[in-house]
Amino acid sequence: MFKKKNVLSLFMILFFVLGFNNLFADAAAIEGLKESQKEHLKQLGFTEENIASMTIDEYQDFKYAIPAEPFVQEETFYKVISNLEGEVTGVEEYNEKDALKLMELEERMITPFAINTEETSWMSMTTTSTKLTNGRTLLHNNFTWLKNPNVSLSDMVGLTYNDSVVIEPNTIKFSYKYTDGLGEHTLGYKSLSKNAQGIAAIFNLKGIGTNAGTSNHHGYIAVEVSKGNTNDISANAFGHYTHTTLTFSIDVSIKTGDIGLGMATAETKMTNTAIKFNF
Repeated sequence: MFKKKNVLSLFMILFFVLGFNNLFADAAAIEGLKESQKEHLKQLGFTEENIASMTIDEYQDFKYAIPAEPFVQEETFYKVISNLEGEVTGVEEYNEKDALKLMELEERMITPFAINTEETSWMSMTTTSTKLTNGRTLLHNNFTWLKNPNVSLSDMVGLTYNDSVVIEPNTIKFSYKYTDGLGEHTLGYKSLSKNAQGIAAIFNLKGIGTNAGTSNHHGYIAVEVSKGNTNDISANAFGHYTHTTLTFSIDVSIKTGDIGLGMATAETKMTNTAIKFNF
């Protein structure tokens, strides 16, 4: 009996110690950013959605990215129109002001007895370059689904640029998050492709959640680059996002100004964003 009590006591001690350690680890993992860290990310040009959900661990990727100049940025909103079978029939491009007005109008027009022959979803893409004090340039392409797509399969987010641009080692970063009835979740990419002209991440856009539907889909792809030719003064960068509605296989091809996913994919490309940045 004495041995049994000792074993039980040891088990309880280990349980409480490990339990408290895990509790503290979880608390550290979900701890929010400080206001100074959020302000730093704003100066780097990240969107509000990605700043609000960024963890301490993710922030470490950008901790030493110190802006030398104000960022250069282009933001575009897209209305994605689909038929009732989920096939995308059109994409319309808007600025922020007009997009928000139209989304509000669509919400007011929804009635319980309306018969719709098409569905609409909305997303935004924001492409940014920031010159850093270490001589590099931080490029990142942020995306947010403002209204869920009708079909959720594999999507692509990417960046392309002039082939004279050089990717700095170990600086490619990707994030995708969504929310359901259990809270916010993070999913990694399925595949990452890169060449001298760009980078692209394929990821599963989560369609089914737990205890609730999925929402608040957002994320980014980022990379630090430098000039490969000492005579270069500036370069162009393009933001890319492709939504798929039918996928057999994906064959990523990257060239400046375009990222393709192959012939076996029913894809809808959002109009590229484009920025020019100085080295």
